[in-house]
Amino acid sequence: MSSKKSYMDVDNILSEGIYQKIVDKIADKITKSNMKKSKEVKKIIDDLNDDIKKGWEEFNKIAKEADPNYKPYKPKKYKLSDLVK
Repeated sequence: MSSKKSYMDVDNILSEGIYQKIVDKIADKITKSNMKKSKEVKKIIDDLNDDIKKGWEEFNKIAKEADPNYKPYKPKKYKLSDLVK
């Protein structure tokens, strides 16, 4: 047999943590998929967007009173993909 180290040896793969990285990636995919389907998460994100919109509406109103040339800012709506990578 050759004296070269085999990188495909089961012991080497486990010791390098490749198996654990694959398991973590799969678990992350499953978690994200479940979060996308969750009504609770969607409600939380909708509430976040509503709160941000109300805050900016109030700020725009005050800024318009102070400066008649002020252009109101319209915040973007957040999605789950914006918050979870």
